[in-house]
Amino acid sequence: MRNKNIRHDTSATIYGTSQRSIHQVDEIAKILGITRSLLDVTLADLHVKDLISVSSDICSLLKKGEQALSNLERVEKQQDIMKDIYMDSFKGKILDDITRYQVVEKVLADDNKLEPLIQAEDMKVIVSRFEDIQEIFQDEYSEARIADGIRTESQELLTIDGIESVYVVFIKIPLQVFVSTNGWDIDITATKKKYNEILLEYKDEIIRQINNKKVLGTHWKRKTIQDEPYNGDRLEEVDDLVDLIRTADYKKKKKQKEIEELQIKIFSSRKLLNGEVKVLLDYLASNAQQVEMSIDNIDDWAYDKNFVGKLSHYVGKATLKINYQSSNNIEKAIDRIERGHNVTEYKECRHGYFLCWKYDDKYKIYGIPIEREVINKNTSCIMMNYYLQRLEKNNV
Repeated sequence: MRNKNIRHDTSATIYGTSQRSIHQVDEIAKILGITRSLLDVTLADLHVKDLISVSSDICSLLKKGEQALSNLERVEKQQDIMKDIYMDSFKGKILDDITRYQVVEKVLADDNKLEPLIQAEDMKVIVSRFEDIQEIFQDEYSEARIADGIRTESQELLTIDGIESVYVVFIKIPLQVFVSTNGWDIDITATKKKYNEILLEYKDEIIRQINNKKVLGTHWKRKTIQDEPYNGDRLEEVDDLVDLIRTADYKKKKKQKEIEELQIKIFSSRKLLNGEVKVLLDYLASNAQQVEMSIDNIDDWAYDKNFVGKLSHYVGKATLKINYQSSNNIEKAIDRIERGHNVTEYKECRHGYFLCWKYDDKYKIYGIPIEREVINKNTSCIMMNYYLQRLEKNNV
């Protein structure tokens, strides 16, 4: 999206052409470099004010118009610079209300920026949007007159002479991207309803740039799923656990026995609730001395910036060992992973887990992937179910 300052002249030019004995309306339009329809609007305004007369495509100054021009010639004529004009760099559309969007001035990751289709300095595009810019000018001028409390002759935007300056800002659109199992079909949705309208307008262009690897090129981290089932029991959730925690939280005075009973339920072997895995990983890491992580294809996780960036949270001050089942280039994978946390040992072995964290031989948290259809039979995503396993001889 481009932000521009635009210079403009006012309707004094019409007076000048009439005074120089140029009366043909079509010729005046040609000299001014504007369309006939636009000139007709200005001539109509001057005619209503009894400044000119128009008959059979002939324009003539009236006495009142000559007086107005005489007075105008004693005033210094200057070009005006309009306030910021926002134009999107895909369709050349003028954005009349920028407050509708979430605007950011800087985006550090180039991979998150859509590639513009329109050059900011392209005057042909600017002129093609003349009517939209003219409307903004009229609103701006009206606001200025009201603010000053001064009644003056109205002004009109007749020409756009140039662009004073250009700078770039960005509209933020948080997205969810769905990719089919064959890797070809893509669909995108907004993370919140308030972004639906703007996403609908640019959706086709965003998908096109994703397909052409113009944007989000480094975000595609396909997780490889093996055909045979992964290790880990499919445990059940603890009944009414959320209600038990909520009741205990509201209770001001808790008996030690009640606290211990609740802890036993929380740290029992069970299926975790939505969003609970991150909380438990952070908690277990804060008290652990050694963490052992078992993963399927180490490359899938090593090139996942989100995973590597949070690795230190899931390990804390403990030592980390990694067991992996496969890798296309273990040296590169190690280099990527250790940007998030130091690893004391890497071991290639058949452990059977997709992703598993083991904390001091006390607890395991493991994830089992499920492929889910999200849009149609050709489009799916991977959903993770997480489980907590309490190991034997472990006191809470």
